[in-house]
Amino acid sequence: MIRKLKVKNFKSLKDFEVEFGKFNVLIGRNNSGKSNIIDVLSFLGEGFRDPIEKIFIRRGGYKEVVFGGNEENDIEVEAEFELNVRKTNFLFEYYVKISGKYDVIKVVEEKVTIKKGNVLINEIPDPEWFGEMPSKFSDIFQQISTKAFEGFMNRTKEFNEKLKNEIEQLKKLPETVMENSVSVLLFARTLCQIYTYQIIPQNIKLQYPETFIDKYLALDKKCENLALFLLKLSQQDKKRFERIKGLLSGVVDDIEDISPTVEGKHVYLKVKDKNFDKYFYPESVSDGTISLLSHITIMETAKKDAVICFEEPENYIHVRLLEFLIDLMKNSDKQIILATHSPYFVDWCDPEDMVIVEKENGETKARRVKNPKKLNESLIECGMTLGESYHSDELKND
Repeated sequence: MIRKLKVKNFKSLKDFEVEFGKFNVLIGRNNSGKSNIIDVLSFLGEGFRDPIEKIFIRRGGYKEVVFGGNEENDIEVEAEFELNVRKTNFLFEYYVKISGKYDVIKVVEEKVTIKKGNVLINEIPDPEWFGEMPSKFSDIFQQISTKAFEGFMNRTKEFNEKLKNEIEQLKKLPETVMENSVSVLLFARTLCQIYTYQIIPQNIKLQYPETFIDKYLALDKKCENLALFLLKLSQQDKKRFERIKGLLSGVVDDIEDISPTVEGKHVYLKVKDKNFDKYFYPESVSDGTISLLSHITIMETAKKDAVICFEEPENYIHVRLLEFLIDLMKNSDKQIILATHSPYFVDWCDPEDMVIVEKENGETKARRVKNPKKLNESLIECGMTLGESYHSDELKND
């Protein structure tokens, strides 16, 4: 779980700081910087999966990312992560500074600090990890068995439960070596489990032009490969697939079944309406149903302790189903960070969930509600909902 984030010169986050809880709702006007907060989290995770050039290219280059387009400024990101493993609490502190001067993008400073409880167990100055892919980890893990290291490398796409096996092998090493190596494994897993999603049902409805199921296939950021992913799940994890279907049919009355179907070289997501004896192609299915299915699939398949970020999850979904969606997120074992414009969505949240995002002189600032209990009491006294308070700008005066 991300506990704290500090950012300098990333888009509108010139000198930015925020604390996160388990469930976090970013609220604010258009262009206040909510999406930039989510994007810097995605940026951080991508740094442990992709080359640094690719990370900036997909954002239009360094000049489009650095605050004000001033290439003389460095981008800095500092984050604190907390992870509980087998009743042991780990605290990871990560800092990276990136320069884009003279059209050369490079990391100029990087640092990792790892604590077990309150005890410092590992401090790595200038590890050269961000944007260098997992090859840089080889020096750290040279004392680990080849099998364990290969297992770690294979999880650059998707860390899974087999990580436990590597940890068991590491226990055979001298205690200090094992502890340092395991702590870095856990740190890398934590960074690689930051996911951001912006779901657009119209794109998901299109036929997916591929039927090959890769072992480490994961949902993409827009869930456009949802049909292929559910096909994989139906073959490899039937119980989880059935649970997803059950959750969807439990809130969308007429849905009886969903079936990812291969036809030729394409995969379609077909849906059966209980009022008819046939399966319908996704073009005939509502956008809201596809959006709900996407959110349910994400929440049911993401790993424990993953950080899941959503852009406006309320889109396409009926207001009466927002309570279900929020309960699904809040009752999960993942950390949720989302941006919304919907007062109806906010109505189902609590004051302590709110992160109020505002812009001052072109700079994004964020703050939490100072006294959630007092605000809640005031709302009850006034007969006002939290969503109405947000819509009327009353939260500005909190």
